[in-house]
Amino acid sequence: MVCCRDKKFLRYKLDRLFDMMDHNKDGKFQKTDYLGLADVGMDNMAAIGYAVTDAHRKKMQKLSGLVYNSFTFFGFGGKNKKRFVGFLSFLAQMPGYKMIGKRLLLRPFQLYDFDDSGDFSIDEFTQVFCKPFGLSEEVAKESFKLLDTNHDGVVDIEEFTQGVTHYLSDLEENRWAHMFGHIDYNPDKQDDDDGIKEEANEGSRLLG
Repeated sequence: MVCCRDKKFLRYKLDRLFDMMDHNKDGKFQKTDYLGLADVGMDNMAAIGYAVTDAHRKKMQKLSGLVYNSFTFFGFGGKNKKRFVGFLSFLAQMPGYKMIGKRLLLRPFQLYDFDDSGDFSIDEFTQVFCKPFGLSEEVAKESFKLLDTNHDGVVDIEEFTQGVTHYLSDLEENRWAHMFGHIDYNPDKQDDDDGIKEEANEGSRLLG
């Protein structure tokens, strides 16, 4: 169990998240990355037999842009990995973040809710959320079990936002740290000087 009083572990988690969201692997997180992830999700659903309509694809394209804006404060924090990690690690420790975070995660939830039912089935969660990020079906199933805290077979908005806000803000290893697969964190190998500087820079930009 990793226990950190600083933000090294948090930045490690955010670093991993950036790599998953950088769809074209060019070292930047841009709107086109999120649009690409959405397309993969739709293709995955079609591949397992769901009727994917033009309306589905248009919804995903529209929401993808809005989700990108919310993740990067309209591009403010999405220029590259250092800025992305610095921005989110600063934002996630601000007072009231978890309450704000739940509101910001409403659109991502709607993005991955393929049938607009208000919850995720295992197919939606696996094919639209996890696999576009490069996660295996096995990891997706474990993550689904982790998030489905009331064990009713679906993941609702409260369960989803609880898991994601914990992942984005908790400084110590806990169950939520594993929602994107097993972590392999070694604090002795985590060089954090650049991260601390970048977080300070992002904080100054956000507040100034």
